[in-house]
Amino acid sequence: MSVAPGAELRPAAESDCAALAALARSAHSHPWTERQYLDSIHAGHQCWLLTMPDGTAVACCVLMPLPDVFEVLDVAVSPQWRRRGIARALLKAIFERLPGSAETVLLEVRTGNTGARALYRSLGFREDGLRRNYYPAANGAREDAVLMSLPLR
Repeated sequence: MSVAPGAELRPAAESDCAALAALARSAHSHPWTERQYLDSIHAGHQCWLLTMPDGTAVACCVLMPLPDVFEVLDVAVSPQWRRRGIARALLKAIFERLPGSAETVLLEVRTGNTGARALYRSLGFREDGLRRNYYPAANGAREDAVLMSLPLR
């Protein structure tokens, strides 16, 4: 993966859950907890961690395998590493590692996350619909989720 010299993309282990949660806290308004990452690992989800040579956690992605489909549950990039193509490289590297039986990747993203939506569209995702009032937002409000899919074949 050509994100930075020496960067390593690897499956996350239970021992990485604290680092994953810290990364999520730095990246998201409603971050996953250490327990949620641990539960995902135990559930057999694909949990990927991108680290720098010094061990710094830079990005992560969690995918849930379903028959013929993988659903992206979480993507986080450390704020100081954003706008460098890391999310694009991370997702492309992970999608290349999916089994040949995978036909589609699904995800949902906040309607207001225009940067992520543009990234996903540039990777070939299409916007399939909305899930109304799906995400918690500031001041007790709710935000819609955009449902997206990427055909792999």
